[in-house]
Amino acid sequence: MIMHGLPTSQIMGYLVGQAGGYHRVGFSKKDLDNYIERSRRARIIGGDSNATIGYLSGKADLDPMAMARYSSTPEDRLGNLFWADGMSKADYQLFGDVLAFDTTYRKNKYKKPLVIFSGSNHHRQTCIFGFAVLEDESGPTYTWLLKNFLDVMLGKSPTVVVTDGDEGMKEGIANAFPNATHRLCGWHLQKNATSNIKDPTFCAEFKKCMYGKWHPDEFELRWAKMVDTFGLQNNEWVNIQYARKKNWASSYLMDKFCAEFRTTSRCEGINNYVKTFINSCHCLLDLVTNLEGRIWD
Repeated sequence: MIMHGLPTSQIMGYLVGQAGGYHRVGFSKKDLDNYIERSRRARIIGGDSNATIGYLSGKADLDPMAMARYSSTPEDRLGNLFWADGMSKADYQLFGDVLAFDTTYRKNKYKKPLVIFSGSNHHRQTCIFGFAVLEDESGPTYTWLLKNFLDVMLGKSPTVVVTDGDEGMKEGIANAFPNATHRLCGWHLQKNATSNIKDPTFCAEFKKCMYGKWHPDEFELRWAKMVDTFGLQNNEWVNIQYARKKNWASSYLMDKFCAEFRTTSRCEGINNYVKTFINSCHCLLDLVTNLEGRIWD
């Protein structure tokens, strides 16, 4: 049915009569907006957190493999929330040897960090293994998250975890996945090298040390020469990176299956896509349903 000649400020509803005629029932755009807002509030009656948990519980009735875990704060508010559906769990069992995750900041009305777990399948396509909304980014919070992730994923631990090097993530990975190799994102290291040393020539040499497929003995020789050339023997940032070389230097990671993950660029790509349909006005229920509708469906 096409309605002609209606002013833009007025939307007209139509009811079909028994004789086939139409009876116009007028209502303003404001009436429509109010109706939509009342409907939205009705969905979250009893609290946004309760509505979200109820929604995820209902999903589990349709998908027995779907699971959600959450924690509460001392004030009896929602602390952390993690959820994954059956397909994500199945994908993780097949392709979860390498796990990458990152944080998208403040893309909800509560300003809670959003974490998206991902990996790569046998076609080098990105797989989503689950989502989490966190209370904060502390070590204990990531420990809670990753231990629940491990439990939901039937105890399968990744062999390699790729992150940007956040200290809270580092603590959580050490506690939940003690046998996994924690690989640091090469892009973030290069960015830090630029901001800390501010010498393009050094940054180019540092990149060679990062990605050069050398024997560890050759890496040590090249690193020592680089440090001596630029006079960085006492530079704190350089010494810290050297101390954790086994987390970023290809020379020490060649025996690890990393599914070609050297950076968290896939995570960045996912986050950029999420930002096109998630915004800081969304409540938790809107966040969850939008993620499921745009990424999993």
